[in-house]
Amino acid sequence: MIISLANQKGGVAKTTTCVNLGAGLALRGHSVLLIDMDPQASLTRYFGQLDGGAVLGDWLLGRAEFDQVVRHTPFDRLDLIPTVEHLIADQAVIEQDRFKGLHYLRRKVEPLRDRYDYILIDTMPSFSVLFVNSLMAADQVLIPVKLECLSVQGLKPLIEKVTDVKENFKQLQIMGLLATFNRRGVKESETCLADLQKILPGQVLKTTIQQNSRLAEAVRHCKPIQHYDRACQGFTDYEDLAEEIIRKCPPPARPAAVGVHVAERRTASHA
Repeated sequence: MIISLANQKGGVAKTTTCVNLGAGLALRGHSVLLIDMDPQASLTRYFGQLDGGAVLGDWLLGRAEFDQVVRHTPFDRLDLIPTVEHLIADQAVIEQDRFKGLHYLRRKVEPLRDRYDYILIDTMPSFSVLFVNSLMAADQVLIPVKLECLSVQGLKPLIEKVTDVKENFKQLQIMGLLATFNRRGVKESETCLADLQKILPGQVLKTTIQQNSRLAEAVRHCKPIQHYDRACQGFTDYEDLAEEIIRKCPPPARPAAVGVHVAERRTASHA
């Protein structure tokens, strides 16, 4: 299952959600790949200093193979394809390819479906060829929305873009709107949440991510919240989100032989 996390507005907890949702899925035994499609490289920096080597742009443009760009994070079953600011220059090269320009990422990730149960793509917060590549590669789009007026009002262009991709290129589905920075009992949050229901009836996730300082602290320590503080509200919220995503999009069934092999490998790794 390939899921893009998208919003054209920054500061909505898109990267935080990518990391913590991925970690929650991984803790449930699913193999997860995170892809940083944003030249700002927030997802990459979340896991600390990059050790050099090949990055996303090298993979997209054929300068490196997948095994040269993928990084194994310190957390079991959670891998990362990092990026750097040079992705902006690589984007210019991709834009020049009129025939394949929208499909670079899709062509790369399709062969990875047999290696990962979930692939999560952290997109850039603006419309660009990289952003469209992220939509073209995905099966589902998860849209984090900060519960404030301007963030909710800015949803219309994004939904129109997703609809264009769905109608003209592929069967892309909106998994749902994820309300973030929720402040329970605060009227503005309650009003914005009601507005989301009006914008996409029936497609607002039951889980909301409440405003929680421990989520920001976890970033400083380069850890998903599940590996930083299991007593905080942020942990509870992202655990609920992982469960809801699994219900909505169950992982692909694997052949029995493969499942045995994976189980044996995991057992050996913990021995």
